[in-house]
Amino acid sequence: MTGSYEKIRDYLSYLHDRHNVQICIKDFCGFIPINKALDEALRPFLAHTNVFCMYMKSTQEHYRVCLSMIRRMYNKCKTTRKPYFGLCHAGLGEYVVPIYSGDVLIGCLNAGFFQADERRTQARMGRACRHAPALDCREALALYREGVQTADVDVDSMLIGLELLAEYLGQTYTILQTTHSAPAAVRGYLTSGEDTILSHAMEYIRLNSGSHISVAALARFCHCSESYLSRIFKRRTGVNINVYVNKVRMELAKNHLLLSNESVAEIASRVGFNDPNYFSRVFTQIIGVSPTEFRRRFQQELPPGRAPAEH
Repeated sequence: MTGSYEKIRDYLSYLHDRHNVQICIKDFCGFIPINKALDEALRPFLAHTNVFCMYMKSTQEHYRVCLSMIRRMYNKCKTTRKPYFGLCHAGLGEYVVPIYSGDVLIGCLNAGFFQADERRTQARMGRACRHAPALDCREALALYREGVQTADVDVDSMLIGLELLAEYLGQTYTILQTTHSAPAAVRGYLTSGEDTILSHAMEYIRLNSGSHISVAALARFCHCSESYLSRIFKRRTGVNINVYVNKVRMELAKNHLLLSNESVAEIASRVGFNDPNYFSRVFTQIIGVSPTEFRRRFQQELPPGRAPAEH
């Protein structure tokens, strides 16, 4: 089944790239984490993490409002049982496709963002900023124009594809139920915000991988306690936060080793390490070979003219 989950991820990535459509999966009961491969495949789509959404959710007030929208989605999907179009509190429009396993509503697929009325969108955005003094309306508008592009998609065709995918996910859950533990009660999972916390933490790590990242700062960003964040990370990724941060940094380091002429010391500094020797030890531990050996082995695979210089 792992290959099927990867195909789902690839299809969702295709929709995102081809049509400028943001895809988000809302899990109403915790059905995704019951299978590790499914969780890993769908993890990039568990929350909206574009720059505008991240800014609007940077205050605890709006973060909680965003979480409350998930409960509203659940109630709406329960009532309609079919796709619908709606606006969030910040003025972004998206289509919502329910995911059912038999008669049980387990989640939904969201596709957006769409501008039904730009003036209405800006009015909602302005109202949201006025209710949170820490947010600046002009900055929010600039980030909105930077991070929210007009979708270019045949909506009917898109919805057919998403409905088929929703049906597949529902059937997948039905099969997984026979071999995996049952997920949490709907109300408890909707209240936890676990998927959103995990996605926001991963995005924060990606954006700040070249700087010092503390668990305390990460927890503040995600509006939760350090202990709760640590538990989620360990359970969902299988590693603690510091190990995950180092894995992200090593992936960046691999790109620099292959695609630049920078020395190992310069690359170490770029990915957040003050001590090149410590960087080399961590790289060797995670990747299996030293940075110098990694560069030597794989530099021949670079396109002509891109091979890095020797150091």
